[in-house]
Amino acid sequence: MSGAGTVEESGMRIHELAKENRSVRRFRQEISISERDLLRFIDSARLAPCGANLQLLRFTPVTDKKHCSQIFPSLKWAGYLEDWNGPEEGERPPAYIIIHAPIGERKHLPVDVGIAAAYTVLSARESGCGSCMIMSFDANMIEEVAGTPEGYQPFLIIALGVPGEETVLDEADENIRYYRDVKDRHHVPKLALDDLIVPVKE
Repeated sequence: MSGAGTVEESGMRIHELAKENRSVRRFRQEISISERDLLRFIDSARLAPCGANLQLLRFTPVTDKKHCSQIFPSLKWAGYLEDWNGPEEGERPPAYIIIHAPIGERKHLPVDVGIAAAYTVLSARESGCGSCMIMSFDANMIEEVAGTPEGYQPFLIIALGVPGEETVLDEADENIRYYRDVKDRHHVPKLALDDLIVPVKE
């Protein structure tokens, strides 16, 4: 803080990380990610705020090739790219983090997962890793391959690795669908800040 309660713009890199952090769907599969790195990303999630500070989420880091290859078929990729079935061999994630949530209705759990996932992927981006948060997957297959704590279910899977594609951040007009251009670059349209602001009622 400085001056009369104003916030300094310099210092933290969070805004730059947010601009850099796009969903990556093609990775450099030959570059492995260590479990130590995944634990560091998870540790960032551990420090995140959560409902009533209950800390209900559990995390499974996956780095070995056998489990990664078994997890991959359970995932569904890029709904907007209807003619693309996901990354080819050589482009697939070399690591995953599975976030497990308790079975049962707790209204704050989706919020907890979202916050934890955001901390995780920003920590990963700061380390040079790309990521993709995936909610569309075969939960039974994930439980069979990786297991899950008793009373829990897999809620979100984060694919991780060194990016193997170029992503471009665009300003959206009316169309917010991501797409790939003729040079195979992945474009992500984002609405302008003014489009998202709701002014206080006069």
